[in-house]
Amino acid sequence: MKFCEKCTVEVRGDFEKCPLCQNTLTGENQNGYEIFPFVPLVIHKHSLLFRLLQLCSAVAVIGSFTVNWLLPQSGFWSLFVVAGVACVWLSLIFAVRKRHNLLKNLTYQATIVSVLSVLWDIFTGWHGWSVDFVIPITFVSVMVATAIIAQILKMQTETYIIYSFLLIIYGIIPVIFVLSGLNSVIYPSIICAACSLILFSALLIFEGKNMTEELKRRLHL
Repeated sequence: MKFCEKCTVEVRGDFEKCPLCQNTLTGENQNGYEIFPFVPLVIHKHSLLFRLLQLCSAVAVIGSFTVNWLLPQSGFWSLFVVAGVACVWLSLIFAVRKRHNLLKNLTYQATIVSVLSVLWDIFTGWHGWSVDFVIPITFVSVMVATAIIAQILKMQTETYIIYSFLLIIYGIIPVIFVLSGLNSVIYPSIICAACSLILFSALLIFEGKNMTEELKRRLHL
């Protein structure tokens, strides 16, 4: 059995470092087995799926560059294929890493989609579709999904309150677009702001006391 001189504890299994202090262990594992079971990560459980996705991504990138090279008069559209594949993988990476917290995952995805849509709009000549449609619709969809998930999973107030407040702030952002004159179509942005205010009103009416206590606890007031 291995021993940690710093913590003065014996450690079973094939650990090289102490689980408590990360100090290098001395001695040998005489039991011949691990005390903790091996828990595969999501990427290990679905390794074939991830490899197929990687292969499809490689085929899409290589194929687009090949066709673009053979038909150069069509412009450098293959760069958009590469950018699209990169966006998909960025979203997928965050989805896998935040898979244990659905509300945090939704918030991250809303942020990623919003930022990427603006970048796509800028680099394609700015037509305003990102601020007119994508961002407001994304925020409204995430607000509705958050409310449904919180009810279905019967989440406690402290579990979803911070994400709800963040989404309320997100929902007000499209109003800034309208006031600054960025929007050519204002209806989605106004609807998004209205949904944000409705969500805030619902929290005050149904969870006002719990919300106040949770904010005091979180903000150390």
